[in-house]
Amino acid sequence: MSTQNFLFETSDLVMKKKILSAREHYDFEDVNGAKLGEADGNLVQFPPKFVIIDNHGQELMHLEGKLLSFRNQFTIYDTNGAELGTIKKKIAKLIGEEYWVEKNGVEFMRIYGDFTEHDYQMEVNGVPVASVHKKWVTLRDEIGISMTAEMDHRVVIGAVIVIEHIEVTERQSRH
Repeated sequence: MSTQNFLFETSDLVMKKKILSAREHYDFEDVNGAKLGEADGNLVQFPPKFVIIDNHGQELMHLEGKLLSFRNQFTIYDTNGAELGTIKKKIAKLIGEEYWVEKNGVEFMRIYGDFTEHDYQMEVNGVPVASVHKKWVTLRDEIGISMTAEMDHRVVIGAVIVIEHIEVTERQSRH
């Protein structure tokens, strides 16, 4: 089984994020600590972009932020440039925050929970498909991702990267 398939077929992942870095970098591991891939982005790139690669440096997918948008919006692409979905953040919500993912203008996944605490869920048609939870605070944030139903792992992984990026940049702009 190739690393690429393993990253997208593993139900439980750990995303490790470097906290103090000039760029955004995430490592993906299985629950036993075996590295499955990584994602790289640049904090000063506009619009922001991320590339997810396997252990051999081969691109698995990429994410691109949208220029000049009222809301934060990123599109998730496969290796051939085909759109897998676009994740958007709800602009105003009375309590909490919410994201959704759509394709061809139609919403297919809703994401809700406590994004600051890295504790949120993803649902398709009201059915939970993935959950995200912060494992503990160390030199690298460790975020657990659990796939609980049949779902394109690339969309889930892409959504988690986007949410982490948006939450960090919004927190930095408030300070």
